[in-house]
Amino acid sequence: MRVAACWRYPVKSVQGLPVDDLQVDARGVVGDRRWAVIDESDGRLASAKRYSALLHASVDGDQLVLPGGDRLELVDDDSTRAALSAWLGGRFRLAESSPTTSVEYRMTFDPPDDDAELFSIPAPPGTFLDLAPVHLLTVGTLEACATARPDLDWDVRRFRPNVVVDSGTTEAFGEQAWVGRRLRIGEVELTVDSPTVRCAMPLRAQPGLDRQAELFGALDELNEAFPNHLGVYCSVVRPGRVAVGDRAELVD
Repeated sequence: MRVAACWRYPVKSVQGLPVDDLQVDARGVVGDRRWAVIDESDGRLASAKRYSALLHASVDGDQLVLPGGDRLELVDDDSTRAALSAWLGGRFRLAESSPTTSVEYRMTFDPPDDDAELFSIPAPPGTFLDLAPVHLLTVGTLEACATARPDLDWDVRRFRPNVVVDSGTTEAFGEQAWVGRRLRIGEVELTVDSPTVRCAMPLRAQPGLDRQAELFGALDELNEAFPNHLGVYCSVVRPGRVAVGDRAELVD
């Protein structure tokens, strides 16, 4: 098995960056979800689970690029607050994660329905992550899903992984069999903790990708063992560097 791709997401819910390598520490990928937009009306994370416009912004160096082309420095100041608030409609600011970060985000458990009831979920302490330090999926899962449901677009960007592994097979959801085991990737060793439950994010429109509400039903249909799951969440046993082309192997 080999690492096929690495992704980092400097600002939560904004477009990710394909990179040649990742540095991983105990908290996860260094620089991943380092920044987030905060809704000042309630103090919660402004995630694309609720604010889908975020997926249409991108990061270029130390700047956040809004859909209209405006560029904001990754700092929390009056000009950034004013621009974010005008764009998203409300009162918003940028925040940088720290070891003392403690914040919630809101999501629905009925992803195709944008008007469904929202529930508050705490992010892991000290982070803007949803649940786990590292998110991994396999090329085989995406290819098998695309074969089974060619009417849908299984672009990797919909699922926002940190590491994509080519396991050498076209088995769908094969990485779920790794749960409870250890995986060595480059210098890094991970424990595979759980399948990744999917929220509204994969259904959202983003640059080059249309809204795809049908994906929710497809993941229920295709993944009999864990409906509406794709990929796996991992925690870090041994920090280090992961690079495209690195060998990946189960070590226990």
